[in-house]
Amino acid sequence: MENLTLHGLKSNASPTCEVPAGELGTNIENYRARDYARYERYEYGNPFPGTKSDGSQVKFRGRGINVGQNVFHGLHRVSAPDLHTPAMLHTVYLGLFKHMMDWIQALLKKQGRLQAFDDVWKALPPYPGFLVPKKAYRQVAQWQGKEMRNLGRCILGVLAVALRQPQSSQVIPFKHALGCVRALGD
Repeated sequence: MENLTLHGLKSNASPTCEVPAGELGTNIENYRARDYARYERYEYGNPFPGTKSDGSQVKFRGRGINVGQNVFHGLHRVSAPDLHTPAMLHTVYLGLFKHMMDWIQALLKKQGRLQAFDDVWKALPPYPGFLVPKKAYRQVAQWQGKEMRNLGRCILGVLAVALRQPQSSQVIPFKHALGCVRALGD
């Protein structure tokens, strides 16, 4: 909702293109990208093409735009659609971390370290702002956002302990795995 307010859009409008509210979630390639500089020009006296000067307000409403200045008014070279950021929960925690954990689980299984990972996971101590896991990692059937945030806070340490004391053939793969997890966590 904060993105809609910042962009001066109605609650059922896309911040990136002029897709009608009834067609949200469909093929947006058929619709023009939002051009906030263009909207600004039309708001201040220049009618939308093909309308009378008083028809611009109707065109604004049809495109899901709340008429008036928004926070980006007057900022040249700022493209409001490029500033739109999706929710962290869905893109990072439930998307990237889930993919990373699938990869880590495959690595741990291949290297015979799954039980060590689960043991470390269950042994995490309480800390202010940290939700202590009640089950082993593999026993959790469905992850909530708060649990995924906690995973992001401790995954590198848990993985490092689970991968400690590698055999000589495991040193390089373990080092690479920890580097990848560190980079994604950062």
